[in-house]
Amino acid sequence: MHLVIGLGPIGGNIGEHLAELGRSVHGYDLNPDRVREWSAATNSPAGSDLAAVDWPAVDSVHIAVRTADQVSSVFESLLELAGRPLTVFVHTTLAPEDARRVFSSAPSSWRAFEAPVSGGPQGARQGSMTIFLAGTCPYRLGRESPGRHVGSRLPDAVLRSAGSGETPQQRLGHIQPGRHCACSILSAELGVPTKDFFEVIGVSTGRSWTSDNFIEVQYDLLLKDIGLLRGEIGSLPAGGPDDDVEQAILQARARLGTDSDLA
Repeated sequence: MHLVIGLGPIGGNIGEHLAELGRSVHGYDLNPDRVREWSAATNSPAGSDLAAVDWPAVDSVHIAVRTADQVSSVFESLLELAGRPLTVFVHTTLAPEDARRVFSSAPSSWRAFEAPVSGGPQGARQGSMTIFLAGTCPYRLGRESPGRHVGSRLPDAVLRSAGSGETPQQRLGHIQPGRHCACSILSAELGVPTKDFFEVIGVSTGRSWTSDNFIEVQYDLLLKDIGLLRGEIGSLPAGGPDDDVEQAILQARARLGTDSDLA
């Protein structure tokens, strides 16, 4: 059985995809509305009490919470409740020092992997995400390995240390939206509405995953990653006219009418 901890846009969709594949899945979230909606959508058990999980049946755990402290808390609960070896995938993006701290608490009997993902809720729902696997033990991912059900782009073996997989992706995650926002500001100054700009980009050589999914991207997660990256490397590549990619993103989305309350 797959245990999915965190039923937000990423974890919830990972769980839905696994259930659609016919896998046995149990969902967990502290939000009762999420638990109820996810359980109804998947026809799978879910709850807010980890002690109620059928632990002898758990083969793999997918953790999709927000912060390093939450991941640490989940690890503590797993150590207390599971009582058996586990395969654990942490899909939360972590600063390298946090990843090393968290994973050092995993017992040697676990196969624990830092597994941040890229592809958004759509990729999670379709099982097409890119996974940046890192871990302390070699692990070859066969066709039926738990990680294969979550993403279509991932390495065949894990040999890197925890904390090594996500920084390049965070850098790209900052650059792409920043560049699009900078160009949308320029287009607005030249009299081209932001909506029209993105329609043009969608059929031009400037097209990218970011431009195709500019409205749907989980920007709270992206901005969290930008903060982690700032903390790791101290500075960021220029993303907009004033290098304030957060404000540039909010301004562009406001002009698109997707965040009218932030306009």
